[in-house]
Amino acid sequence: MDVFYTSLAGEITCALHIVLNIQKRSVNWASIKKSQNKRMSMPSPIRSYYSTLCLVVSLLSFQLLTAQAPIQYHLNLDDINHHELNITVEFPSVPLGDLQVRMPRASPGRYAVHNFAKNVYDVKAFDREGKPLSVYKTSPQEWEVVGHSGYVRFTYTLFGNSGDGTYTGIDNRKLHMNMPATFVYGVEMENRPIELCVDLSGREEWEIATQLKALESDCYWAPNYYYFFDSPTMVGEIDFRRFQSESNGKEYTIEVAMMHEGTDEELDSYVEWVQKVVEAQKEVYGELPDFDFGRYTFLTSYNPWINGDGMEHRNSTVCSSKGNLANNANRLIGTISHEFFHAWNVERIRPQSLEPFNFDDANMSGELWFAEGFTSYYDDLILCRAGIISPDEYARGITGTLNYVLNSPGRQYRNPIEMSYNAPFVDDATANDETNFSNNFISYYSYGAVLGLCLDLSIRKAYEGKSLDDVMKYLWATHGKTEVPYEIPDLQKAVAEVTGDEKFASTFFQASIYGSALPDIPALLQHFGLVVKQRGPGKVAFRTRVSFGEEGAILKGNVVHGGALHEAGLVNGDMIQAIDGKVIKTKEDWDVVMPTLKVGKSYSIEYLQNGIAAKGTFTAKEDPGFQVMTVEEAGAKISKDLGMRRTDWLKH
Repeated sequence: MDVFYTSLAGEITCALHIVLNIQKRSVNWASIKKSQNKRMSMPSPIRSYYSTLCLVVSLLSFQLLTAQAPIQYHLNLDDINHHELNITVEFPSVPLGDLQVRMPRASPGRYAVHNFAKNVYDVKAFDREGKPLSVYKTSPQEWEVVGHSGYVRFTYTLFGNSGDGTYTGIDNRKLHMNMPATFVYGVEMENRPIELCVDLSGREEWEIATQLKALESDCYWAPNYYYFFDSPTMVGEIDFRRFQSESNGKEYTIEVAMMHEGTDEELDSYVEWVQKVVEAQKEVYGELPDFDFGRYTFLTSYNPWINGDGMEHRNSTVCSSKGNLANNANRLIGTISHEFFHAWNVERIRPQSLEPFNFDDANMSGELWFAEGFTSYYDDLILCRAGIISPDEYARGITGTLNYVLNSPGRQYRNPIEMSYNAPFVDDATANDETNFSNNFISYYSYGAVLGLCLDLSIRKAYEGKSLDDVMKYLWATHGKTEVPYEIPDLQKAVAEVTGDEKFASTFFQASIYGSALPDIPALLQHFGLVVKQRGPGKVAFRTRVSFGEEGAILKGNVVHGGALHEAGLVNGDMIQAIDGKVIKTKEDWDVVMPTLKVGKSYSIEYLQNGIAAKGTFTAKEDPGFQVMTVEEAGAKISKDLGMRRTDWLKH
């Protein structure tokens, strides 16, 4: 209710200022108080001010009372086996004028536009007596209800068969609801409290899991639309596990709500991992966030009837996958680690560019390399610190990310900030036309994870006893607990304050954040007991997928800028006919030719491009891929100093 009361307090203050500054005359409040029962004896100007003030206070009191009347959502599950949910919204105390009802186009944790309204139909509206009201479609995601007298019952059917963290899944097993993909809202009624009521009669085995506050009326409450839309909700047969975590003298309930096909033993073992993740992440920041209602909920769904996703929210997260606990727990726990870290980083340590979140349009932010990327750096690091994966597994795990970022041509086109700006086009966004993102874009998740690694190891190497953990603690104290949104200069300031070295912070940000340079990563890793080894020394690679069929060897994917095939003029879809004069028609032909190519030598290539025969030349280039491993796995003995440094990094 904070947002509402703050807003109302502002209105009252503004109204009082207006009243008290009429004709710029001062008012003697002592005289008014003495004369409260003798209004007619007041001087005329004071009597005028008093009357006006009483009118304003009366109107605002009425607004306060009516504004608190909750908007109620009622769910009818009669048609869920057809993936249809029948939704009724009761709008009480509707302001004068036509009611605008809108479906969101954006969802918390996502940055692209999603046209959720496409799955809304059979829209109707009624007054309090059940008489139909006129409804007009005014935009692809908005309806206008006219002729009401202060109350509107709005009904619609929602189709949903894509359950995950972004969309909604409705079937005979569940309601897996992302709120913006499920519920319309009343425009200019955003600060009204919300109640969600689900009729589970006939489905006594079903339960509800959500970060919303449970009411005695079997409904669930949110203070306003912002909180409501940030509160995903699962309904169905759910297994619950709960444990307590202490922070600042307060006990918080950590709840795991799971839909799965596994055993109780598998779930119990998995929850033990979840608890280790929670405690290891709490150690990074020194405390838990002050979760609303004293509870944080993992909404987990691991079964064939869901889609894979991970989505953070203020006091909960959605983690879903078609994988099961028996075979995929090692992979699934990584998503748990990533999303829970967001409870600090992005939910409370929040970029100014996302504050407030716009539910009606795309949300662009230049800080996602930090908000998402640094979170990605910590997700596997936390698993290692918690003892869920070994240092060898951690080293192998960062190999793919480092290969992707270091060997992508994208850094010559965009720095991390600009990569982040691209989120509305890549974050589960859809497009029919082909892009060249494989050459000009690097995911801010991966790019940011590498930046987090570089900054952490650079601080640890140069400033004894300091690490990226200290930077995160500083940001938590200055921007997280206070919930004061940050901008990029604030991140640079945090590094400078922690290290005591403004020059270091400035140099790193100018080179690697505002620019695209990266430190010597192999040297940094070597200092902490990890080594980098080339994957195929002397081996030639084209770095583009080639498919073999009846027509021959066809390129299936964008050609890497700066690579050998790019140099020769080839593009996606071209058919290679010969290399170095040797005919290529089958996979066997390819396997014979490739080992004969020597790094640094030039060769001819013949191909068809859009049916036109073409020729080119290329210089054979070495496969740039590499593997990260521990010194021991590489076959060497680790020194005491290296071992201590690595332990301090991967265990603390």
